[in-house]
Amino acid sequence: MAEAQGDDDIFVYMGGDQEVVPDDVVRVSDKSVKIIPREAFQAREHLIYVEFHDGIEKIGEDAFNCCFSLRGSIKLMGVKTIEGGAFNGCVFLTDV
Repeated sequence: MAEAQGDDDIFVYMGGDQEVVPDDVVRVSDKSVKIIPREAFQAREHLIYVEFHDGIEKIGEDAFNCCFSLRGSIKLMGVKTIEGGAFNGCVFLTDV
């Protein structure tokens, strides 16, 4: 689901292994998901921003692997498990 906000579209990730994340997603806003599954956003080269909420419990293996445009600081308060390679290749992240 994408919502127009300013010049960017926001993809609202609803969760689940079957949800297909668009290749051209730029921003992700998420308020209800507890688990981000394995490879959910892998290789989304245009993804620049992800907003996590305090209810995220697990980020799966390679969930954001090769999201080369992802920038800034990601606050992961309350996350219990971050699997291997979750943010591998996110070279512009300053803090996770």
